[in-house]
Amino acid sequence: MWGLVILIFLTLYGLISYYIGRKGWKYLIRKDSPVSKVLFVAALLALIVPFPLSELGKNILPERIGSWLGIWGGHSMIIVLYLFFLILMLDVIRFIDRLAKFIPPAFKNHHLTPYSLAAAVFLLATVPVAYGSWNAQHPVIKKYNVNVNKDAGGMKQLRIAMVSDIHYGPVIDTDRLKTLQQMIHQIKPDLVVLAGDITNGPLTPGEDRKLAAALGKIKAPYGVYAVPGNHDRDLAERGSQLMQALQKAGIKVLKDEKVVIPNRFTLIGRDDPNLIREPGRKELASLMKGTDYSHPLILLDHQPIELQQAQKNGIDLMLSGHTHHGQIFPGNWITAMIYENDWGLLQKGSFYSVVSCGFGTWGPPLRIGNRPEVVEITMNFT
Repeated sequence: MWGLVILIFLTLYGLISYYIGRKGWKYLIRKDSPVSKVLFVAALLALIVPFPLSELGKNILPERIGSWLGIWGGHSMIIVLYLFFLILMLDVIRFIDRLAKFIPPAFKNHHLTPYSLAAAVFLLATVPVAYGSWNAQHPVIKKYNVNVNKDAGGMKQLRIAMVSDIHYGPVIDTDRLKTLQQMIHQIKPDLVVLAGDITNGPLTPGEDRKLAAALGKIKAPYGVYAVPGNHDRDLAERGSQLMQALQKAGIKVLKDEKVVIPNRFTLIGRDDPNLIREPGRKELASLMKGTDYSHPLILLDHQPIELQQAQKNGIDLMLSGHTHHGQIFPGNWITAMIYENDWGLLQKGSFYSVVSCGFGTWGPPLRIGNRPEVVEITMNFT
């Protein structure tokens, strides 16, 4: 199924690339200048080839070459998509001008106009990508406050550090996890939760221990807990090497389980539906059996779905990730249509949902239109 998706995307990518090349050749290339033709073709190939080459050669190319080609391919692929939308917009403006004739003839007929437009389009496509590359490597702390009208055993506040979508793998390595450790240390949390997609996919041998050792340096008085995300293939089975390594490092992975901190609060962790075969993950109502509703109830669920069920079952605070807030503009328009809460804080009566856009990246190592983050939530009790 995933192979078919890649094939369809590469086909569309090829058509988009042809459209860009055809328009550039028509408006920028002089017929009497073979040098300009060679330079144009070389630049176009350097832009469009790395992405499909990285996808088709990921299991053939040496790891280091494949990794760097994948990074450049991710950047150039987004540039190609932005170029397509910008050139398409110019074509729409030209079509409207044929009907309304609102563009001054002096501008349309000037010999420098095509080159000026090409420079503007190229800058509008590449500058956001350059910023997005920098932005993806500079996470921030996002703070929220929620008020819960429940008794927490005399505790007035609970400070939670939530991290989602680390996507540990070829791009997010142990060096980047040092930044994560420092940020959580800065928050000084009472509780740390990892809201899924800790990994980018199956880990190579030995990486599970390196990841667990890095995350094991994160400590909190009430503990460090995690739930699996849809990318956490190595957490699909309870006895997996990654599961054991995380538990030895002091990180409890909750798969449809709950943890009761006596006279304080209850933390419920749900398994990710994408990782489970039949009969599927447990219903939230069954996980809530025997729960003391007089104390605060915190739900950790990677995907921000079934919010109504969480509210109906008396959850006070639901913590999620998964959406990346689209990660790359205009992806946030899509996630906003899919999820009731695709990023930030949502309050419905006494129920709160907090969704993080994530710490790492999936696919292109870019963030355009959002900031990578570690979330600090302060629960105030009355």
